[in-house]
Amino acid sequence: MKTILIPTDYSPAAMNAADYALDFAKHIDAQVILLHVFHIPIVTTEVPIAMPTFDELEKYNLDTLKQWKQELRIRHKSGTISECIVKPGFVIDEIRNTVKEKSIDLIVMGITGSNKLAELLIGSNTTGVIKDVKCHTLIIPEGAVFRPIKIIAFACDFEKFKDETALNQLKAFVLQLNAKLMILNVVDSVEETVTTEKALSGIRIENIFENVNHSLHFPEDDDVVHAINKFVDFYEADQIVMIPHKHNMFSRMFHEGSTKKMAFHTHVPLLAIPE
Repeated sequence: MKTILIPTDYSPAAMNAADYALDFAKHIDAQVILLHVFHIPIVTTEVPIAMPTFDELEKYNLDTLKQWKQELRIRHKSGTISECIVKPGFVIDEIRNTVKEKSIDLIVMGITGSNKLAELLIGSNTTGVIKDVKCHTLIIPEGAVFRPIKIIAFACDFEKFKDETALNQLKAFVLQLNAKLMILNVVDSVEETVTTEKALSGIRIENIFENVNHSLHFPEDDDVVHAINKFVDFYEADQIVMIPHKHNMFSRMFHEGSTKKMAFHTHVPLLAIPE
């Protein structure tokens, strides 16, 4: 990973994500690009009012972002921020465009509020980016502070992947960080047999991570979210990784009923790797 994108709306969550991202960028020797997407106001009244021109709006937003860049540089004593970009439009669309234009390797975004992560992410820009932008996305919970990543928990349901691209990307990420990978497949307590498909997927995953410091774990729990929370706490994982795609464990966590909604502890960042 060489280029990190930090989209910001200057909220406390975005500020915290930027702090985390800059420390992470220094750790892996990556450059950082700041992005702010602004909206062009629409006049809905018949009463004439003075409106700023597009050039004035763009200049104002760019000046604000550059000032924020200087504050970040001073706070982190870092020169890793290479560029400031402001764009008019919709957040998800412009993030997607910037990812393509600047060959972004990682997007870092923040979340706020409750300790029920799913309730926060459903319908938000973060979920939209994970679903619609083909780029690694790192979600930084409120209050999370960067620390060297030594243990990564990879939550995987051992279902058949379309290809091995995402797994190989995860492998490269783990090797870059020199971290330990703990692969967990939560098993339903009523599930007595392992399907052939899952068995073969498990063997393939083992082969892919053969040269990586890793271990396999099969916690038994009817509640996937509870099992992951418990696992992360017990092993003091520094990061959770998932590969979201349709109908897999990640998808179920974000769309099933309130009693099963995602409830990750807010101190653990979550990395989503697109399939």
